[in-house]
Amino acid sequence: TVKNLPPGDHLNIRKWPSATSLVSGVYSNGERLSMTGRCKNINTGISFRIDGPGTPLQKYNKMRRPYVWCQIWHETTPGNFASGWGRGRYMWPQ
Repeated sequence: TVKNLPPGDHLNIRKWPSATSLVSGVYSNGERLSMTGRCKNINTGISFRIDGPGTPLQKYNKMRRPYVWCQIWHETTPGNFASGWGRGRYMWPQ
């Protein structure tokens, strides 16, 4: 679920984990996402998974660190799906 966005702001989903990558989707607070479980710290290059054991809070604490992007699966146009990346600190794992 998308959360913690400033009022009136949106979460841009990008083709690659970079703020300069092409935007392929936009989500608002409260909207549900389909996460793949893969996250990556683009500063260190280290990837990790958040779909294993642990509470949502433990997972979010990893995701909300600076430079962490998480991969999602989303509909880009009606009937067409693709993976994309969003800032982990704005996603709450279920």
